[in-house]
Amino acid sequence: MFKGSRLNSTPRIPYKWSLMFVLGLGNLLAIMDGGMVAISLPKIIEVFDSNASTVAWISLAYFVGTTSPLMTLGWLADTVGRKRMYILGIMIVTAGLAFSAVSQSVPQLICVRLVSAIGSSMILANDNALLTAGFPSQDRGKAQGISNMALGLGLGLGFLLGGVLIDTLGWRALFWIRVPAWIILAILAWRIIQDDRGADPTAIRLDALGSILLGAATITVLLAINQAGKIGIVAPFPIAMIAATVILVPILVMVERKASSPIIDLNLFKNQVFSSGMASQLFMQIAQGGWNFLAPFYLIYGMGYSSSMAGLIILPFHLIRLIFSPIGGVLADRYGSQIPAAGGGILLLGGLFLISSLASDAGLWLIVLTISIAGSGLSIFLPANNSSIMGNVPLRNLSSASSFLAGSRAVGASIGIALAAAAYTFFSDRERVDGASYIENGSTDTFEKALLLVIFASLIGIPVILARGKEQGQR
Repeated sequence: MFKGSRLNSTPRIPYKWSLMFVLGLGNLLAIMDGGMVAISLPKIIEVFDSNASTVAWISLAYFVGTTSPLMTLGWLADTVGRKRMYILGIMIVTAGLAFSAVSQSVPQLICVRLVSAIGSSMILANDNALLTAGFPSQDRGKAQGISNMALGLGLGLGFLLGGVLIDTLGWRALFWIRVPAWIILAILAWRIIQDDRGADPTAIRLDALGSILLGAATITVLLAINQAGKIGIVAPFPIAMIAATVILVPILVMVERKASSPIIDLNLFKNQVFSSGMASQLFMQIAQGGWNFLAPFYLIYGMGYSSSMAGLIILPFHLIRLIFSPIGGVLADRYGSQIPAAGGGILLLGGLFLISSLASDAGLWLIVLTISIAGSGLSIFLPANNSSIMGNVPLRNLSSASSFLAGSRAVGASIGIALAAAAYTFFSDRERVDGASYIENGSTDTFEKALLLVIFASLIGIPVILARGKEQGQR
């Protein structure tokens, strides 16, 4: 089945654990990007004299570029081989980091990030498949647990390391300093991952039109939200984007109903538990995406902390999942997913509300405490909700459900970023003092209003969880 293995020189290490090291390193490096870029946005605004709505697209372009081609790239990987696709993705990301480091404007940086995101999508489309193929069934749960630990560490460390780099070497270092690590990953992947020759390309029908329509609909809704805060929701451009979204979504539904291998299996949404899980995931990710975007502005320009200190303060929000995620999983196994998912969601939004209520002279311990409360809520919600989604679809639809889960996570976070950026820009402009720069208008009051809007938009996720039907299990 496999040919070309290069592990003969290291017989003492089983292939599955060598593979785990490579994929874990890839996940760690990939997930760190979000935090490192988020913590850099206030500095990029200052350097290029830009605004929150514009620089938000440095993150949004990466989300869109990663999510939209996932299904298509998964099909291509089955055709040309997962190892080749994985390594090609690493090479594209590495080149993207190098070009990002020398970008001379925000639009240039956004374009480079969009291309780089395609490489990230190639990695994400293959890591779970490689992991599943490399581990026997009795070890796959353990492998997924280790992989998720790498994701949690990457999320937290991205903010911390990004802040340190900004204070010591400048924002460009966020990109060029990671190039050697990605080159090492490419070498390890080439030497360790076993060759696979791919499948018969005629065995799977590619839903290219569905992929294009999904990407277009995602971009139009993000543009509508993003620009509404900058130029007003009744301005011609946001209205045009809303109209385009209204047109694209029904077309996408019609195309997917007729597709032989649809990118969106609409039949899954007939399951009330699945639909509830996907909707609640979307709304809770809006909260997380909005917080991740706003936190650096709040801590750096609102509270006056350095980038390094801001990254350290944000760290507990993500690292606390190493403690509470297993608890959320155990609670879901024992009592069902509804109670821990709803409780986690309430804790997340309640913690974010407490953060928005803090006075401008709040002590550091109080800021860290409220951030930890919000992070623990998300940590409990995620495993419980994911268990509900994956445990209540037919076995034959597990791959589709997994793709939906990744897609809803990315789309929700993107909407949260777009909404937060639009609100931050809107309230900052309203409070602008004559002669003051954009950065000088970024107060804690601006942050609080923007975060409250994000919380309000996410609140609907709680009744969606509570309305969840009886869990039926896999069939």
